[in-house]
Amino acid sequence: MTSREWRYFWLRFGLVSVALIFLARLFFVQIVEHGKYVREANAMRIKQYELLAKRGEVYFMDGDNKVSPAILNERTWTIFVDPSFIIKNAGTNGVKKKEYVQEKLTEVLGDNLIVKWEKVWENEDNMYVEIAKQIDYDTVVKIKDIGLKGVGRKETSRRVYPNGTMAAQLLGFMNAEGTASGVEGALNDRLTGTNGSLKTVTDVNEIPISIGNDNIEVPAQNGESIVLTIDENIQRKADAVLEDVVKRYNGGIAAASAIVMQPTTGKVWAMANYPTYNPEQYWKEKDANVYVNRVTETPYEPASTCKPFTYAAAIDTGKLNPDSTYTNYGYTKVDDRTIKNAYSSADVLGQLTFRKALDYSLNTGSVEVLRRMGDGEITKSARKTLYNYFHDIFGLGERTGIELFESKGIVISPDDSDGNAVRYANMTFGQGLNPTMIQMAAAFSSLINGGDYYTPTVIAGTYEDGALKPAEAKLPVRRTVTKATSTEMRRMLEEVRGQNGGRHDPAGYSIGVKTGTAETLKNGHYTSEKTIAGALGFGGSKADGALPEYVVMVRLDGNRLLWGSTDAIPVFTEISNFMLEYLRIAPQI
Repeated sequence: MTSREWRYFWLRFGLVSVALIFLARLFFVQIVEHGKYVREANAMRIKQYELLAKRGEVYFMDGDNKVSPAILNERTWTIFVDPSFIIKNAGTNGVKKKEYVQEKLTEVLGDNLIVKWEKVWENEDNMYVEIAKQIDYDTVVKIKDIGLKGVGRKETSRRVYPNGTMAAQLLGFMNAEGTASGVEGALNDRLTGTNGSLKTVTDVNEIPISIGNDNIEVPAQNGESIVLTIDENIQRKADAVLEDVVKRYNGGIAAASAIVMQPTTGKVWAMANYPTYNPEQYWKEKDANVYVNRVTETPYEPASTCKPFTYAAAIDTGKLNPDSTYTNYGYTKVDDRTIKNAYSSADVLGQLTFRKALDYSLNTGSVEVLRRMGDGEITKSARKTLYNYFHDIFGLGERTGIELFESKGIVISPDDSDGNAVRYANMTFGQGLNPTMIQMAAAFSSLINGGDYYTPTVIAGTYEDGALKPAEAKLPVRRTVTKATSTEMRRMLEEVRGQNGGRHDPAGYSIGVKTGTAETLKNGHYTSEKTIAGALGFGGSKADGALPEYVVMVRLDGNRLLWGSTDAIPVFTEISNFMLEYLRIAPQI
């Protein structure tokens, strides 16, 4: 071939070779690596978003049928920056330098900044740093109007407590790490929803397009909104009464607690503690003890408020007739110990009925009741009977099952080496054992309601579609005493009330109460330098066959000597009188 023909040959060969290379590359891209490029394309046009579930809200009852908010959700935003983008693109495409971004964001966010700026910029490859949380809508709009590139926001929410400090220990809070107290913690599984997801095709502005087979949506499941049995009006009254008594005693009372229950259902209407705090600003508190719900979480020695259970055990087993007598010398010997009556009843001596012994809250009387259960001696059989009633029947020293965090407490068994006659003699008047207030109130409710023990509850139902969906009514879980014993105990406690504050009750009502004054331990010995004063009682109609309509229990932890009969009883009386009016209980004159 001529040189010209050779040139054409090589030209054609080159063109064919280039074409074959292009064809091979196209085959490789479109056939062999098809899946890869589809995935890369989808990564650019298909976005996956997390759909956040809303945490359930919490409500109080407001009377019989209405509800009112206790914990609500409020929309907030988290503000973040992309240090890598800002640093590497500063000065181009309108991207401001980090100093300008820092100045403007500091100007708008101020004290809401949660990180130091030098930490934000120290890693130039970092693409995400949160600089502020729980930012309100107005502030977010200001940041948006500045138009800073490399600054983003994501929607979150925060918990709002419309009633401020009311029922703070009961409601609790959730901190930034997700640890929660009170209702927020105990009911967390029900309040927490399940996040969903949205996988969708987006346009160039990353706005989801509602068409296409590639759209997949798994809806978020919001948490339950729960209605509590707590009546906000009763709770507000209990809170106010406790605050008033603590402030009036000007340091004499370290802490005060109260519970109000419906004895025929186990529903808790109020659970109050003072000092208190604002759950929206929980981090400002220096003493973590203020977060504790003392009604359910702090066992203590309830003193003479425990005596009704001792008397009920002996009456229920047929070992005691309240009208029988014993000789009160002002003290009694148990093994090597001498047990005395309180100073206030030191001059009540001689032959007394057991009714009078309870009226005057004589420790010697309750010890003698235990002896009667052992046919004159504090035998192991007598101790087992008392333990059976206190622990197994009334539930002292065991968790009640209320839907809150609660402590177990302690009631020593007679089979334990410490369960001796001296301890059990002390237990008859409420020392040497450690129940909680909720255990005492639930047990007392059964004692005066005819003998039915209801598991205490704070759940009234759920809030759905703007209305209360009531929870299923709970049935009694066991019987504690016979109806006859319950009737007798109501009668005896009404007599006690006549001795202790009855003159302050409006006429025509059935009111019964037992007070208590517990010494506290210091260096292994009981001392009256600091005492716990308590009152536990009921109220309701005086009509024949009517059962008590409320139970009120009060606990005052003193920084000095306090008495149940003089310091705790006025608190009980004020709440009791409020309940008579609030429940519109008609007097029987």
